[in-house]
Amino acid sequence: ADPPGACPGADSGNVSQSHSSASGLGEPEDEDASEASLSATAAAYSAYLLADRSLFSEQIESLDKSLEDLLTRVDEFVGMLDMIRSDSSQVVNESIPQIYTKATEMRQIYRKIDKLEAFVKMVGNSVAGLEERVIKAETDLGAFPSTFKKILHTISIPSFLNKPSSSRQQQTLYEPPVLFKTEDYFPCLNEAPY
Repeated sequence: ADPPGACPGADSGNVSQSHSSASGLGEPEDEDASEASLSATAAAYSAYLLADRSLFSEQIESLDKSLEDLLTRVDEFVGMLDMIRSDSSQVVNESIPQIYTKATEMRQIYRKIDKLEAFVKMVGNSVAGLEERVIKAETDLGAFPSTFKKILHTISIPSFLNKPSSSRQQQTLYEPPVLFKTEDYFPCLNEAPY
C-alpha cells in the first residue's frame, strides 16, 4: 500500500523485495497479484502522463487552432511554391524563346533605324547645302519682289543702262547641284504599285 500523501503508483525510491522461490514461478496467485500491480502502475503512469483535459481544455483548443492555422498556411505556401515552379518552367520553356526571337527581330529593326537616321542626316546636309546656294544666288543676283519687277519692266530703260556687264553674265551661269536619288536608298520604289 502507498504511504499517506503519496501519489498512487509513484516511485518511493525503496526497492521492494519479493518473496519468490524458484519452484513458485507461475503460480496463479502471484500472476493475479502482479497483473493487478501492473495495471495499477500503468494507470498511475497514464494519469501522470495524460493530464486532465478539463484543466487544460482552453490551452488545448488554442493549440489545436494554432496548429490548424499553421497547417493551412503550410498548404497555401506549398500551393504557392507549386504555382511558382509551374510559372518558372513556363517562362523557361515558352517565354524565353519568344523573347529571344523578338530580340533578334528588334536587331534588324535597329539596323533599319540606323540606316534611316543616316539617310535623314544625308538629306539634311543636302538641304542645308541647297539653302546656302539659294541664299548666295539671291545675294549675287539680287532678289526683288515681283511687284518691283513688274514696275521695272514697264518703265523704258535707256539702252546704255540695259547692257549687262560681262562679269555679271559669268555669275549668272547656273550649275545644278548634285542631288541624291531616292531610288538609290529605297529600291522598293522602283517596283510598280499594286
